[in-house]
Amino acid sequence: MTSKNISRIIEWKSLVKEQMSAEMMKAKERLAQETSRLDGMRLKLAGNMEAMDQIQSLETIDTGKLELLSNYMIYLDKRMKEQEKKIEEIQKEVDLKQSELGKAYREERVFEILHSRISTEELKERQSAEQKETDFSAMKSRKNPGL
Repeated sequence: MTSKNISRIIEWKSLVKEQMSAEMMKAKERLAQETSRLDGMRLKLAGNMEAMDQIQSLETIDTGKLELLSNYMIYLDKRMKEQEKKIEEIQKEVDLKQSELGKAYREERVFEILHSRISTEELKERQSAEQKETDFSAMKSRKNPGL
């Protein structure tokens, strides 16, 4: 493999890494949005619990309102559990993408090291070839001073 080929691989790895990074950022944004939705649901539930406490503290209790609030709170609780599952799935996706991105960084670094070593080796070979050519020319001019 030549350093030129490895340079192309490094460019490709860099593009893949950038794409993975963008995908991870999108997943993190989705995670933040879904977490925000869950927080909103929790606030609604807390507000409804306060409303239920206020209704229960009244001398006359409106059972219809209590039942309505109770049903809504059960609905909210169910939705919150669904939302928590959704958040867990997205978190797993973020973790996976982060792991893949780390792997991409490491792969790119390996190819950068390989490129450096091959470039150094190619430079040494060129210098050696130039030195041999110089030595050959010097020996040739000594043997044939008239040339």
